[in-house]
Amino acid sequence: MVVLLILALIINKGKIRPPDYYAFFIMGIIWLALGLPLKNYTLSAMGIVFTIVGLVNKDKWKENRQSWETLTPIEKRWKIILIAILSFLVLAGLVVFILFGEKTA
Repeated sequence: MVVLLILALIINKGKIRPPDYYAFFIMGIIWLALGLPLKNYTLSAMGIVFTIVGLVNKDKWKENRQSWETLTPIEKRWKIILIAILSFLVLAGLVVFILFGEKTA
């Protein structure tokens, strides 16, 4: 995580983008939906917070939304790389969870 943070800071070099409140809203809905059945109240609470932040700033959804067409070729390449790395980590975590997860007695 620290390596990814340092890499992100190097790549952006002072470029500050406004927050994507639509992404906050979607992330909040997903976290809320996952937190309730898992009885993870922290995840649910964060989901509620992100959903509220997204809804409060609903008027800014379109102005801060970035589409694939507006990204530079370097940004597109980095997004593809990050999506691949994160997908691999999710898949690896799922495999570890299945192999070494809860064992019933």
